[in-house]
Amino acid sequence: MKKNFKLALLMAFCLTVTACGKKEEKQSENKVEKQLKTEINYGITSSPEGKFNPLFSNTQYDGNVNALVYDSLLKLNSKLELEPAMAEKYEISEDGKKVVFTLKDGLKFHDGKPVTSKDVKFTLEAMASPDYEGDLQSYVQSIEGFKEFQGGKETELKGIVCKDDKTIEINFSVPYSPVLTNIGTLGILPQHIWGEVPVKDWVNKTELLNKPIGSGAYKLEEFKAGEFVKLSANEDYYNGAPKLKTFVFKVVKEETVSAELINGSIDIADISSIKKADMTTLKESGIEVKQYPNSKIQYMGFNLRNDILKDVNVRTAIAYGIDRQSILDGLIEGNGVIINTPMVPTLWSYPKEGLVEYKFDEAKAKELLEKAGYKDTNNNGTVDKDGKELEFTLTVPTGDTVREKTATVIQQNLAKIGIKINLEMLEFKATMNKVVGNHEFDLYLMGNTLDADPDPTPNWYSTQASDKKGEFGWNISGFKSDEADKLMDANRQATKQEERAKILNEFGKLLNKELPWIPLYASDITKAYSKKLKNYEPNTFVDFYNVEKWELEK
Repeated sequence: MKKNFKLALLMAFCLTVTACGKKEEKQSENKVEKQLKTEINYGITSSPEGKFNPLFSNTQYDGNVNALVYDSLLKLNSKLELEPAMAEKYEISEDGKKVVFTLKDGLKFHDGKPVTSKDVKFTLEAMASPDYEGDLQSYVQSIEGFKEFQGGKETELKGIVCKDDKTIEINFSVPYSPVLTNIGTLGILPQHIWGEVPVKDWVNKTELLNKPIGSGAYKLEEFKAGEFVKLSANEDYYNGAPKLKTFVFKVVKEETVSAELINGSIDIADISSIKKADMTTLKESGIEVKQYPNSKIQYMGFNLRNDILKDVNVRTAIAYGIDRQSILDGLIEGNGVIINTPMVPTLWSYPKEGLVEYKFDEAKAKELLEKAGYKDTNNNGTVDKDGKELEFTLTVPTGDTVREKTATVIQQNLAKIGIKINLEMLEFKATMNKVVGNHEFDLYLMGNTLDADPDPTPNWYSTQASDKKGEFGWNISGFKSDEADKLMDANRQATKQEERAKILNEFGKLLNKELPWIPLYASDITKAYSKKLKNYEPNTFVDFYNVEKWELEK
């Protein structure tokens, strides 16, 4: 009996020890940290130009870099709600004519210098300068004293007051409804660096542009045009040092994106132009694929400085002569929607009714050309007027396969209604210089990324058009309309979204009727990324939300 009792005690002891051992082993396993990579490679199909200044960048690729290098007062989250960023709080007056931002403590630029209200003031005054050549001046044109500052009568923009190093007050002569989005989410520049250079020389300061100093989550380490942009984590970032210590934008070819995602040489890429069969292959290979509406629209613009294109009958004929549905279905396999006015189709500002659809109609197109005085008098297939054939050059930036193929479809479509189209393929920078800078074009193809809080002023206000060679004008077509200007003014000054929606609906209908551009489509964004990438929350307007919290598991 005693031996059995001792044996029972021994067995019980052994079971207890074993159970405890397993429990301790399990707890130990729970304490093991997940293994994380320190570098992420983001695939892009076109190289940035190197305009790493948020006031001047005009491509999404430069914009991607700026989003990581520069920080703003506020930021949009994945639900398109505004959150504090460098500003800990803000206040807006009841009449909408004053906003006060208060900065957080301890903000620093990448070189260790403090971020203060003076840097915010400096950034806004740079945009108000008469020498500023970017497309964002409309953001500040309602600030008190803008005209005097533009005219050189004042050395400071009097509507901006630095109360102290942390507090900045902005006063408007009339309410500016998109202030929180457009000014609040604007990248802030360091005055101690850019203040040493006259604004008129900024675009030529390649060294400063290529080696930017911001206050964002990442610092730029190396830029090699056509190959990559390498960034390193800002260890002093106010929201916590990024978990991914190195962020690389790697230039890849469209035809190799899928393979690089599968073999792991890139971890994430925009694959919006990819074929559905290739998308299926990615999914089957364990790559996460996410689709969502785009804020970027594709369009063909007219040069309204051209006497022939001033005739709305000619522009309307061309609209009916382009088979946009075949472009959507054939080139991007229906991955998007046709748009009939140059606005984001998923936003509250887009007209839900009252738009002419311009469905492909060769007969109607020919009828309108005849109304404009054009007939094929010598039966050679091209219409003419007063002995001159109707012929245009379509300028197309290279680097986007779908856009290049779109140009060919348009050329073929318009030949059927008697219009001869010559294709001019140029690199993006050359296209920008020729079309936007020198205004030497007939027609052009391009994409335009629009804001979350609509203010069409930069692209459409009469004063945004330039007829001077060498002077960039972001109302590229040269569209000038008192009616459009009044609607844009009313939108900026209205303080309620319901009121703004009515105004912008009318504006959308006006552009739909006047056709300074032919809107083509808005393709859905398709992002492909490793399933090991965590905390990535892309949406229509924001791709790098909380980038400092992204993790990439091994």
